[in-house]
Amino acid sequence: MRSLLLSLLLAPLGVFAAESTPEEAVSTLWSALSNDPGATADLAALKRIFHEDAVVFGGQYKEGVPVVRRSMAEDFLKSYERPGEKGFHECEVSRVVQTYDRFAVAYSVVESRTDKTATAPDFVGVNSVQLYKVGSQWKILSLYYHVEKQGLPIPLGDGRSGKCIA
Repeated sequence: MRSLLLSLLLAPLGVFAAESTPEEAVSTLWSALSNDPGATADLAALKRIFHEDAVVFGGQYKEGVPVVRRSMAEDFLKSYERPGEKGFHECEVSRVVQTYDRFAVAYSVVESRTDKTATAPDFVGVNSVQLYKVGSQWKILSLYYHVEKQGLPIPLGDGRSGKCIA
């Protein structure tokens, strides 16, 4: 009887289950960043999966010149607090994960769309996500994303455009 009562009391905690694999953490990242018009990203999920000292680097070309920016994850996530007029949908089409002990690195290709039903993505990015297992939860230590360079397509590996893996 005691174990039944205890399990009933603890059951609601399962709703907030931590990501127990690197793959789950990466899937949570892309789904939590996505949102419909007038909505925000899932900030609770994003704050849960980013380590408190996480860093985000972003690379892209501006007028043909490569530019890389760095921010703390906390500052990066602030840009997702306000609802946008347009939607923002991340579709991870390819992923390779390597894990050793409490460390993992994920390489993924993500298509971004303002209209999730659009055939072609607005842009494509390649991403490197470094994770560390804190207790039983995988947390993102760093994220590096690089937006596709015009004329130099990112290989999709085994993925297919528009077919999200998670």
